[in-house]
Amino acid sequence: MRLIPSLRGELLVWLGIPLLLLWGLSVYTHYQSARHAANQAYDRALLASARTVAERLEVRHGHLEVDVPWVVLDSFERNMNDRLFYQVISPEGKTLSGYDDLPDIPLTSVMSDAYPALVYFYDAYYKQQRIRVAALWQPVSEAGFEGMALVRVAETVNSRQAFAEGLLRTALLSQSLLVLMTLLLASLMLRRLLRPLRQLSRIMLQRNPGELTPLPPLLPWSELQPLIVAFNRYIEHLRGVLARQERFSADAAHQLRTPLTILKTQVGLAIGSNNPEQWRESLQGMRHTLDDTILLTDRLLQLARIKARHGEDKLVERIDLAAVVRDACFTCYPAARNKGIDLGYEGDETCLVTGDPLLLAELCANLLDNAIKYSPPHGTVTARVRESEMEIEDSGPGIAEAQQGQALQPFRRLENSSQHPGAGIGLALVKDICAWHDAQITLGRSPTLGGLQVRISFRSPNRTPT
Repeated sequence: MRLIPSLRGELLVWLGIPLLLLWGLSVYTHYQSARHAANQAYDRALLASARTVAERLEVRHGHLEVDVPWVVLDSFERNMNDRLFYQVISPEGKTLSGYDDLPDIPLTSVMSDAYPALVYFYDAYYKQQRIRVAALWQPVSEAGFEGMALVRVAETVNSRQAFAEGLLRTALLSQSLLVLMTLLLASLMLRRLLRPLRQLSRIMLQRNPGELTPLPPLLPWSELQPLIVAFNRYIEHLRGVLARQERFSADAAHQLRTPLTILKTQVGLAIGSNNPEQWRESLQGMRHTLDDTILLTDRLLQLARIKARHGEDKLVERIDLAAVVRDACFTCYPAARNKGIDLGYEGDETCLVTGDPLLLAELCANLLDNAIKYSPPHGTVTARVRESEMEIEDSGPGIAEAQQGQALQPFRRLENSSQHPGAGIGLALVKDICAWHDAQITLGRSPTLGGLQVRISFRSPNRTPT
């Protein structure tokens, strides 16, 4: 689950956590640097004190002695926060002066290379106090005496700690103010940047469900402008879909109203007549009307299905167009034989295209059905497939060039089609199937049969429709 429900809160968390981590790291490094700087400053003074004590070493009567007046030690104490301790050890390991129980040099301590002296610096505890010790090895060669004396000078770390804590407080204050100012400015910036999004949200909440007007360009950032553009394109596409649906519903209602009115009239004539012959004629008329209504309903459903599939992903495969056309010819052969029409196929044995087999079969069936319907008895209908191109021509009246564009529109009945039943959906359905396959449809006059010639050009079989 998301712990931060708002975008601003989540951004502040993603920004604040790294800042806090960097803040802690920065404070820690400042504190370590302050301790190192304090040690360097105070160790130098501690070494100076050890050298001052070492200078008081002298050989008397063959013995090493040291005289360290307290006034000398008092001059080493810089303030009242720390206490100073010292110890002078002879080469034989005896304490010559000072505190004889100061901590020894740890085995892990390393000689300092920061000064030209044999000195060790180390931390220890003495009399329940933390101390810093400088252990200086002082060579003694005088009056026949040779050896290495050890001078230890120690002091408590109160001043060092106060110095480091002062630097730490300064770092804490400055770094904390920096983090707070950064988060505050980030919050103000996000508040300002998110204002257009809040305005857009208010507009979306106040819009009516049926309002399809474009959104205003409220988002000034280039990263979010494509969102508005994409949404407005979607609204435009949705507006077009709804407009087509409304037009289709209106046209379908108009087309269905006519056969239903005729059917109602025929039923009324049959009911109002006592003549059995009149009943028979009315029933035959109702059968023809119902056949036309069923055909019209089937074409309407097919056209609606094709329209709906325009927004879907295309699932295409390689299809033998010649085989599809031949199968359609066999299917339409009984209707052609009833009118004495010579239905034939010419062209390639195999022609591979990419497409939907059901839609292509429907396309061929519609074209052959129209050709057979409009051809006179004992006429000719020829289907032809050559090089990714399909042609269907007939010996009917054809379509005038001025009416070819109108013939491809749904529910458009041409002047020469008044004697044939239908709703003018067949060629419109063919046009939509061609558009789905990115194929090009061309209407013209058949040079051999004199009727309508429909030519459909498909894409190369090696390319998939987009």
